Amino acid sequence: MNVDEMLKEMAQLFQTKIEKGYTFTVQVDIQDQNASWHVVTENGKVTVNNGPCDQPHFIFVTTTDVLHQIYHGKMAAFTAASKAKMSDTAPLDWKIPENVEITPEMLGKAYFFLRHFFNTSDPEKILLEEQYSRVVHGGHAIPLYYHPGFRSAWYLLKKGEQLNEPGDTNPFPQAVIFIEGTGIAKIKDKTISVKAGESYYIPPGADHVVWTESDQPLILIWLAWGEGA
Repeated sequence: MNVDEMLKEMAQLFQTKIEKGYTFTVQVDIQDQNASWHVVTENGKVTVNNGPCDQPHFIFVTTTDVLHQIYHGKMAAFTAASKAKMSDTAPLDWKIPENVEITPEMLGKAYFFLRHFFNTSDPEKILLEEQYSRVVHGGHAIPLYYHPGFRSAWYLLKKGEQLNEPGDTNPFPQAVIFIEGTGIAKIKDKTISVKAGESYYIPPGADHVVWTESDQPLILIWLAWGEGA
């Protein structure tokens, strides 16, 4: 299946998911083909057009191979687009045009598009295994659900890997829910042993570093909420 066919099938499915009043225009640049498409969602319809767009709200930059992986469910689009820093690059890289103002409404539309346009399963499914992840923030990450004011992700840590670095803080509250394995966490100024079946709250502005010294992976769900999340 070529890029045009994949995007049009995704658009057809996305049209069944959009909410009333949702308008958004996305440009998709396929580097290995030196070609662009743009997806327009307006008045309850989703159309795919060849060529770049004059005024897109969002731009994705990727390759045919990555798009195939996303289409076949081997990597979720949010996973492919994840970055620890804005300056990082990602398999499904993205950028915001200079003329677009980043408001909570615009961010919400971008999150909605990224989560729902590229997911071709019905009901939508996210596979949670190491092979479907990417290393972000030091751990094998699979983002789950994002909305302005809320973020969530699945993480797997192996021996020798560490989620975050000392001094990495966020201005919003967070929590970690350990679902498999054992490990060590430094939250604020305390270092503690952690294990599956436990959850810990991370206050705004607090250090939070997690690692494992076990040969078995440590798996957790990460949550963040509030202003700025």
